[in-house]
Amino acid sequence: MQARTKVPGLSDPVARRELGRHLATYMLAVVPALVWIGHDTSVARAVVVGALVAVPHLLIDHARLVRAWLRSAKHAPDHALGLRIAVDQSLHVVCLLSAALVAAS
Repeated sequence: MQARTKVPGLSDPVARRELGRHLATYMLAVVPALVWIGHDTSVARAVVVGALVAVPHLLIDHARLVRAWLRSAKHAPDHALGLRIAVDQSLHVVCLLSAALVAAS
């Protein structure tokens, strides 16, 4: 339900609700890692890493960033679903790598 309904993004109330639910569910899986980071380093670093995971995830899943990337970088205004998914997942990986590098530093 969340994956299909979140597509219209933040401008639609139903999509906004589902996007929020999706983000909350996603962040629940990240909480143990954030607790570990907070215990081993500092609570401030855990909060920063949490923000570095949550905010980009929200922006990527909002889909405007992905559509803009497809138009400007890939020159594909009429893109196939597979390309959109590949770009979406690639952006997620880059953002998670950035958060991991902050957590490890």
